This record gives sequence, structure tokens and C-alpha cells, in this order.
Amino acid sequence: MNLPDLSDVELHNIAELDPASGYPGPLVRRYPRSVAEALENSSLVSEDAALSELRFVAVAGRRLAVILTSLSGGDLFVYRGDFLQTHVRLAAGVVHRQILDFENDPFAGLREEAFAGQAFSRQVWRVGFDGPTLLHGIDRMGARIRPPDPHDKPAKRWAAYGSSITHGFTPVTRRQCYAAQAARRLGVDLLNLGLAGSCMCEPVVGEYLASRADWDFITCEVGVNMRAHYEPDRFAERVRLLVRNLTLGQPAKPVVLISPFTSAADCRVEPDTAARRTAGYRDALDAIAAEFAPQAVHLIDGRELLPEFAGLTCDLVHPSTEGHTLMAERLSARLRSLGVA
Repeated sequence: MNLPDLSDVELHNIAELDPASGYPGPLVRRYPRSVAEALENSSLVSEDAALSELRFVAVAGRRLAVILTSLSGGDLFVYRGDFLQTHVRLAAGVVHRQILDFENDPFAGLREEAFAGQAFSRQVWRVGFDGPTLLHGIDRMGARIRPPDPHDKPAKRWAAYGSSITHGFTPVTRRQCYAAQAARRLGVDLLNLGLAGSCMCEPVVGEYLASRADWDFITCEVGVNMRAHYEPDRFAERVRLLVRNLTLGQPAKPVVLISPFTSAADCRVEPDTAARRTAGYRDALDAIAAEFAPQAVHLIDGRELLPEFAGLTCDLVHPSTEGHTLMAERLSARLRSLGVA
């Protein structure tokens, strides 16, 4: 299978297009296949696009079409800079052609100061998609496009590693997850590297994240899925190795650990294994953050980000859309106060 020609666009939060996935089209991967297959319970969810985007600036022409297939039914968003133009709910398994019309300029006749302080230039078209996605290519229809220049985008890039809470499985759409909302408040570019049902701090993922030079700071929301498998001492070993890899691979770049958010484990009449391990994980993260503080490692207590128990869904683990919004407000303020964003 030949890969589509995407030399004139930017692939955001897409590590690779996999033509050998067994699907009738190149599969979008946020983690390379070689890394994904070495993860615990993460191979499939790493194929799940999360705030992945095609980005370009129109140079000439009237329109083009982005052609893709959502394998399980997902959301497609079209932004012009920071402005949402279109949200489409895609049918599962159906090839979709999203027409982008360059001739209609909603910003014509507006004063330039109206656009001051925005993260993206309004000239940047951003086609975002979520869920397992096949990216078939672009029908340019005679149009000429180019990738965005650095000044067209946010100056800082945030890598967010974590569980399904970071991945964005419980808000109305992935665009409402706490990381996406906080990134918008901060005016930074988000690489959503959450792994639903996993995030086990495997050595291979630490090595991979440390090898990437495309982030300016990273958050690691860890623990919620590990407590079903690991005692606090084993958890501490894995997180310490993750932090060591990140600080050695990208020295001086801030690493922000986020301890488990408020959940039912904090409210049991009789604490169970999850409650005991959660408390142990928080103690371990305190110690690791103190140990690596000279290497720009910080810790944020997840309970401070979600202080309201009613910010959860009824599974009492995952935040609701409202909970994610509260977390975004608090996290963006904390990241500003730490000076990392």
C-alpha cells in the first residue's frame, strides 16, 4: 500500500501512518508501531487518534477535500486558527470526504486587533480527528497549500502522558478533556499521548518519550490503572525510571508529575486495596519529585485539580465533562505558577 502525499501539510500528534496495519488504508498512530507493540495493554489504544490534526495554509485555489475513514465512529473538527468552523460526527467504516472551501472568509472586514493574543494564525486550517482513523489523503482539486510556519502556531508544545482521563474518554468529545482545555487556556500546542486502560510507565515508553525533542514540557498523570497491578514499591520503581529517562533525554525541560485524581478510593468507609495503593502512590510521587527537583521535576496533587467528588461520572473514577473543565482551570493556573507554560 502506498502512503498518500502529505508533504505540504503538517501531521500533528501523528507519529506515523502505518500502511501494514491490515486495514484498507494507512492507519494513524500516535505511537510508532515498534513502541506500541511493546506496551502493556496499549497496542490498540495507541492507534486511537486523540487530538490528531492535519494542518496547512492555503496558498492558491478554491477548495480541497480531506479523505479519511473513522473505523469506530469518531469526531471530526475543522478549525481556522483558534476558531471552530465545523464539527462532524463520522459514521463507522465509511469513507468521508471533508470539503474545505477557501473562498468564504468569515474574517474579512474585521480589525486586526480582534485577533490579538490568539494561539494559531487564522490562516491555518486544522482538521482534527479522534478514534481509530485511516487517512487516505487529500484531493487538492488544483489547490496549493503549505505547512504552517513556526510563527503561525503556539511557541510552546506540551506532551501529556497519562491514562484514559488524559486520553479523553469520558468528556462529550476528546476536545473537552482537561489537557485540551488547559492547553487552550495556556495558548500552547498539545501532544495528547494518553493511553486509556494502560499508562503503566513501561521502560519502553519512557525511552520513547525521552527521545522526542518536539516537546517543551511534559505532564505525567500516573497511577490510576497501575493500582490494579502493582504495589507502591513497584510503582515507584517504574515512575523513577520514567523520570530518570525524561530528565536525561531532555535535560532542563520541565517534567510535571500528577498524582491520582479524586476518586472512590479516597472515600471508602473501609479502605480497600485500591485505596491503600493510591495512598502509597501519592507518597512515592512526593519522594520522587523531591529527589528529582534539581532536574526541573514538579508534582501536582491530583486531588487539588479535582476537589469536587461530584466532578466524577458514576463510575467514580473518570471525571465528567464538567469535572474536566474544573481540572483544566486549576491545572492551567498551576502550570503558570510553576513557570513551565
